[in-house]
Amino acid sequence: MQQRLEQMEKRLEKLEVRTQKNSKNSSKPPSSDSPFNKPKRKKKKSNRSKGGQKGHPGHQQQLLEPKQVHPLLPERCTCGHTNFNGLPMTPFYTHQHIEMPEPQMDISHWILNQCDCPNCGKIVKAELPPSVQAGFGPRLTAFIAELSGTKGMSRNDVKNLCESVLGINISTGAIQKVIDRASEALAPAYEKIGQTARSSKCNYIDETSWFKNNNLNWLGHGQ
Repeated sequence: MQQRLEQMEKRLEKLEVRTQKNSKNSSKPPSSDSPFNKPKRKKKKSNRSKGGQKGHPGHQQQLLEPKQVHPLLPERCTCGHTNFNGLPMTPFYTHQHIEMPEPQMDISHWILNQCDCPNCGKIVKAELPPSVQAGFGPRLTAFIAELSGTKGMSRNDVKNLCESVLGINISTGAIQKVIDRASEALAPAYEKIGQTARSSKCNYIDETSWFKNNNLNWLGHGQ
């Protein structure tokens, strides 16, 4: 039993050493470190009061250009007086109320007509101008592309937003076509960015200390 106990103690010590290994005391990469074993940083206590400090510039909401102005006059004084007609008034504060207008989509119907050619008798049909053939204008196309691209919304989320906010019933297939057209329109700009990046002597800077110390020459050659 004593020999068995000693073997178990040695095994326990090895397991403890193995579990305490991390990127700082072994060759393990930092990505293998557990986020639950990181020591909590102690916050230094500060004697400053909470909130903005004296001398700090304030960040107030900027007043926007109003479409309507509603001047308000005093109605009653604390003493009970209520007649202020004819007295000079001085504005002392401006309260701004911001509201988003109800979206009103600009919808146009293009009625295509046809007729018989008086010369040969064939049916002649009208053709749509190229600018409206897609069915969605440039601003709506850019809005959908922004939601799907920069904001990373799914096709279904874009579909639901267009239906609930804009009142437009649009399929996920139509959304994909809009995104494809936007990608084609942006392709020249992306190609220009790629050409600039490939021809640049230095494309980025890495702030990792060991990387900077050992690879400055490599960075300087645009790798």
